[in-house]
Amino acid sequence: MAVKLAAASVFRERPELERVEAEVHNVGSQGVLVKVKFTREGVLKKYCVLKGRTLDMVMFSLFVQ
Repeated sequence: MAVKLAAASVFRERPELERVEAEVHNVGSQGVLVKVKFTREGVLKKYCVLKGRTLDMVMFSLFVQ
């Protein structure tokens, strides 16, 4: 899966990092992150306006293994 490979690449190229974060509002994208073992951290209320709609953003993180 592309997201999993990208995260692994980040940890390889930047060994000082202990975590990567993703902020998404799309439910399908949230499902992808959960599948590759990202942890849901919480919801950022009224995070942004997109096409005239105020959206909440869900924060996910993945820790180096």
